[in-house]
Amino acid sequence: MAKELDGVPIDLLINNAGILEPGSYATATKEHFMRHFEINSVGPFLTTRALHNNLKLAADARGLAIVASVTSILGSIEVNLDGAFGPLKKVYYDNHKLPNGEMYGYRASKSALNMINANLAMELKKDKISMVVLQPGYVKTDLNHGGGAIDPETSIAGMTKVLSTVTLEDTSKFYDFQGPELPW
Repeated sequence: MAKELDGVPIDLLINNAGILEPGSYATATKEHFMRHFEINSVGPFLTTRALHNNLKLAADARGLAIVASVTSILGSIEVNLDGAFGPLKKVYYDNHKLPNGEMYGYRASKSALNMINANLAMELKKDKISMVVLQPGYVKTDLNHGGGAIDPETSIAGMTKVLSTVTLEDTSKFYDFQGPELPW
């Protein structure tokens, strides 16, 4: 991909690949964790690194490039320690209590994605590349068998609005699709 895009400036890169496979305390295996980490954590890192020159071209020409990685609130350690997802009550989870102590590979891989993004934010700020993570909401997708709280269009509209305001000073922030900054 990087070869095909050689010399093409990229203003905005959205890393949005992910898997969610069942994995409880009793059933999660090494393979379960590794599949999640490979796709949900390492994939966005490798994509960002492969397209670094393209992002830098855009930043040099326009003053800023943005990398947004789609994460999950389930990757927030602070929120997951609160069994009721307390901070999210203010956001939009009133009628959707998510399971606690499950989805080990998914949650761990999204936490790793968040940390990778924080590290990249420190390293790439000098290149005028702003790194943010976006929590898309509990979206009706194949990952949750259509059981989410919002439709994809609502999530996309919200994330687009958030991204339209991102500056270099916002690098390393974790945003909800509705705009609020979320806890790591």
